[in-house]
Amino acid sequence: MNSRWQLRTALALLTMITIICSGQTPAQPSGMDPALMAKASAGNPDAQFRVGAQYELGAHVAKDPAQAAAWYRKAADQGFAQAQHSLGGLYELGNGVPADPTTAAQWYRKAAEQGFAPAQFSLGLCYVHGTGVPQDFGQALAWYGKAAKQNNSDAMMNLAFLYHNGQGVPKDEARSFDLVRQAAEAGSADAQFQLGMDYYQGEEGLQQDNDLAGKWLSRSAQQGDVAAQFNYAMLLKAQPAKVYFWLSVAAPHLNGQTKEKTTELRTTAAARLSPAQRAEIDQQVKVWRPVEEQP
Repeated sequence: MNSRWQLRTALALLTMITIICSGQTPAQPSGMDPALMAKASAGNPDAQFRVGAQYELGAHVAKDPAQAAAWYRKAADQGFAQAQHSLGGLYELGNGVPADPTTAAQWYRKAAEQGFAPAQFSLGLCYVHGTGVPQDFGQALAWYGKAAKQNNSDAMMNLAFLYHNGQGVPKDEARSFDLVRQAAEAGSADAQFQLGMDYYQGEEGLQQDNDLAGKWLSRSAQQGDVAAQFNYAMLLKAQPAKVYFWLSVAAPHLNGQTKEKTTELRTTAAARLSPAQRAEIDQQVKVWRPVEEQP
């Protein structure tokens, strides 16, 4: 797995939320659903979490990490796992509260022990890096394993990394590859890219298979993975319309030599299309949006 091996360190979007409880109920904010706010003010933890999420994400209201923190803390104190996880994310990032990795890990643990898979993944990540807890690959393996059993593709990918490197477990390339495949099937764009490149290059003892490479690179590209978009285009050399489309989608996100190569290949593909074809594809590129696969 030489193509793009990295630990996945991104926190889930709603991981990055929650903090200090002010003890006062804020006035009804403009744009906030009054019914939702009423439930949150009455102590409903799900509503409190959703109010906090809107403040953290700037949905219907202006972004306000402190307000997000206040509402997440209300829900977290009631044992609401998603809020506990988000509160941990805020402490880890220092977003609305002072950065405190120890406190972050404590909140992750509270949510993880309730079986919340994203928190189990985050706690495993803490153990890998020794962030807020002593570095312990065995603990990381255990928490990743719990999350992976719930089909958490990030955990599957990081488990694959541990098996690939022999960290906390004997090195096992076959197990590592199997986990990448599971993560790809669960919808992970990173895993789909990795699996596609393995088939494209004939890695991991696989026979080179452009059909399978195209299948996985296409799924990853559709989810917005720029590396997959570029490599999928390379696989489609005989189809200039698709090459032109995917290189046009990827080009704004590339730089350096890769961008120069993309421009060259895109120009070559464009020369094989009629002006009408190019205009149609250019319009498709303008409206194209990535689609996240649901597990």
